[in-house]
Amino acid sequence: MPALDYPSHLVEDWQLRDGTPVRIRPIRAEDFDMHSAFVAGLSNETGYHRLLSPRKPQPDELWRMTHIDYDRELALIATTGADGAEQQMGVVRYVRGDTPETATTAEFAVVIADAWQHRGLAEKLMRKLIDAAAQAGVRQLADITLFDNLAMLHLARKLGFKVQRDPGNPNVTRLRLMLEAPVR
Repeated sequence: MPALDYPSHLVEDWQLRDGTPVRIRPIRAEDFDMHSAFVAGLSNETGYHRLLSPRKPQPDELWRMTHIDYDRELALIATTGADGAEQQMGVVRYVRGDTPETATTAEFAVVIADAWQHRGLAEKLMRKLIDAAAQAGVRQLADITLFDNLAMLHLARKLGFKVQRDPGNPNVTRLRLMLEAPVR
């Protein structure tokens, strides 16, 4: 099966409540340097909440995050202009399971740069990711977050995720959202 082309239909220009222009678009391989700078600029707390550990992604992981197989995953980034260059503000992604049995379930992630948090960007990106996932045949988004990641728990509830403390690990909360098949 041939790999899907760049999903340019997902590009959207938007703005924050304060008027800051934002472009939301699928990530590309050429975004490696910008995405690496974005990840390096995350505070320790933000990075910890995203990775559930203090570790930093390695170059091969960052390469993988920007070289997307659109047949089974999607990463949407939010960017804005800063000093004449494009600057990444946040990213959301989903990755489907590898087998036919798990291909309709996808893990998801969201991270917003510290300077852009609490401005509605995570909600906008997540809503766009949810819609794109449903259109691509994903029927469930699922992941975990730390029990004390209150901003993520609030967002998940707002978006309709089932939020449940993991009985096997009290430090983790499971997030699950069933998606509707798109009307054709």
